[in-house]
Amino acid sequence: MDKIAKAMRDMGQAQAQIRRDKARVSAMKRKEEYLGARVPGELRAQVIARANELGIPVSILIRNILEEAFASVTTGVESAPVAARAGTAVQRTMQKPDYPSVIGWEQITLNRSMICTGCAREIEAGARVTLGLTSPGEDHVILCGNCKTSD
Repeated sequence: MDKIAKAMRDMGQAQAQIRRDKARVSAMKRKEEYLGARVPGELRAQVIARANELGIPVSILIRNILEEAFASVTTGVESAPVAARAGTAVQRTMQKPDYPSVIGWEQITLNRSMICTGCAREIEAGARVTLGLTSPGEDHVILCGNCKTSD
């Protein structure tokens, strides 16, 4: 019985490792890196609660916080604590009344050049944009950095 349990545990661990490796390879194909961090349970719960509150994935919230933190270090401007500002751009975009067909918003990196729905400017491949997810059959919404934050 112990041999069977050990074999099943080993098989499960091997499958988990394969999944982790596939996720890392997939992230590398998207030219994004994987960054893991150990955090206290209370902080983890706060991050998850904040992401749920904003209606975005935890990884997007963490990416936004890191981007804002390093942007403020580069520019030397910090108007409020990063944690307080986390997700504010996403919140503003999510509340946009101009796009009633949009179900939700997601930040993506373009694989090819596209036209911004808001200003009709061409956005080059590799640029970070906000994608408005719509119901099947409806046109997608792509907003450049300027249009996603303007009200």
